[in-house]
Amino acid sequence: MHGRLIHKSDILKIVDHLRKSFIVYAPFVGRGRDSFFDEVTDKNINTIAIHVANPYYPPKRFVLPHIQKLFKITTGDAPAIEPVEQDEKIAVFGMRSCDVEGVFHTDRFFLGNAFGDGYYEQLRKNLFIVNMVCTDTGSDIDEDCFCVCADAGPATKAHFDLQLMDLHDESGDFIAVAGTLAGEELLSLPFFHNASPHHVARRKAVLSEVRKHFKTATSWYSAATNFITRGKISDATWKKVGDRCLECGGCSYVCPACTCFTVTDRPTGNNTFDRVRVWDSCALSGFTRMAGGHNPRKAVHDRRNRRFFRKLGHYFIQREFTMACVGCGRCVRVCHGDIGMPSVVEILRRETAGTVSKEIL
Repeated sequence: MHGRLIHKSDILKIVDHLRKSFIVYAPFVGRGRDSFFDEVTDKNINTIAIHVANPYYPPKRFVLPHIQKLFKITTGDAPAIEPVEQDEKIAVFGMRSCDVEGVFHTDRFFLGNAFGDGYYEQLRKNLFIVNMVCTDTGSDIDEDCFCVCADAGPATKAHFDLQLMDLHDESGDFIAVAGTLAGEELLSLPFFHNASPHHVARRKAVLSEVRKHFKTATSWYSAATNFITRGKISDATWKKVGDRCLECGGCSYVCPACTCFTVTDRPTGNNTFDRVRVWDSCALSGFTRMAGGHNPRKAVHDRRNRRFFRKLGHYFIQREFTMACVGCGRCVRVCHGDIGMPSVVEILRRETAGTVSKEIL
């Protein structure tokens, strides 16, 4: 791994340099544990948070906006369709490793198959990612994080342009690694200097220590994937999960790897409409409702089982290279029914393991 060093006092120089070519977003601290990504300006640049709890609102919105205008429709005597240009170049500074993996999963969904999504592709090619490795066990990691179970952190191995990691040594140095040619170009700037084998060894030691601080490290994905793919989960087990669901959709909206959306036309004036893409959620009762009003999955547990089949089923993992879960813990924090990913995986494993063992015997 080729690394360069940058002193903590020079970190914001990266942001300043990126602002010459990009609209830059970075994490800021709100009230309590709240944090958020916001556009960097001359007024707020000095309050960018380096070590901070991961924001609830995932940065996938920079490639898959919550509400995205696709094109304008004009009806009447001169019908026309006017495309929407999306040429803004955005850099996200301080994206956590779990969210970087979330963007990669979304890449595979929208661009990795026979038919690519042009709207997504346009935003993705204009996105520059500066990944910040989670190394501060007091700020970066909380009791709901389980990225180690998903092999998504605390330091992702790829899919970023530039990765920064605090070495937590007396010198105040961060080690920087490039993931793309654009990232390599940044490493040539004068505020970066050479790293030594000592710094690379320090990086490994810090990561080894950080991994010991994850409290939720029991998400038995392999068992759940096995049972789900083989159709071994009983209806009673899925109903147990569904009975806890309040159908709020929060888990989907905060998930960095959820990709569901709906499309609608919104009137904007006389004979004019905007066609927009809007995030959707399988938790909502109308998610599977058809045009004639029939809903084949009206029962909430029918929609819950599809959510976890989509995230953990072998077919989807094989197609997209990863599970549709990055271990960020957001679903754990927002779910009032305690059916975030670790809880559901544990329920599926506990309720199913005994039955499958009896079949084998």
